Amino acid sequence: MKKKNLVSLMVAAVFTVLSVTGLLIYFGQSNHTIDHTHAWFGMLFFTAAVFHIVNNWSSIKGYSTDKRTGGIKRELVISALMAVLFAGGIAADLPVFKDLANAGKKLFRPERPEKRGMPKAAIDSIARQMAVQGLAADGESIKFDSTASLAENVIMAQGTASRPKPDTAMFRFTEVLTKEGKDWKVAAQQMAPVK
Repeated sequence: MKKKNLVSLMVAAVFTVLSVTGLLIYFGQSNHTIDHTHAWFGMLFFTAAVFHIVNNWSSIKGYSTDKRTGGIKRELVISALMAVLFAGGIAADLPVFKDLANAGKKLFRPERPEKRGMPKAAIDSIARQMAVQGLAADGESIKFDSTASLAENVIMAQGTASRPKPDTAMFRFTEVLTKEGKDWKVAAQQMAPVK
């Protein structure tokens, strides 16, 4: 078995898999298996390329330098400039490179509907109901500074309230509400008197 043949065929085989997975990723069709295959074959390609360069060093040297003058050939300069141009453009995130990098996904990946959280009115309603129950507060006196959906099943509410008569002292509150099944529960609560 010839080592040179093995390395050349290995480079070709690994390059083929790397190209296919790279195109799938470019066109937005990646998943866990494709991403990992691409990463591993990228490492294999690098290793095979090093062996390929070592095995073909005399040929590469012949492609790069002029035998008569000993100078660098134009082909090497053009190849090096192209590599520097692309690496620099990608690193600087220049518009043409950014647009080209995302063109495949825009072309072939179906638009996914944007996930929207609960409407603000629903968040406020749930927060008010839980504040009345959890804080034993007078529903009319609850004033929210902020209410927000932190996740699909998590709401945070902050504000001021007072308890029903006879103790009508104002207090500040922060509540974290979580949904368990169909019911909302108070997961965490903090209160402090307003001075």
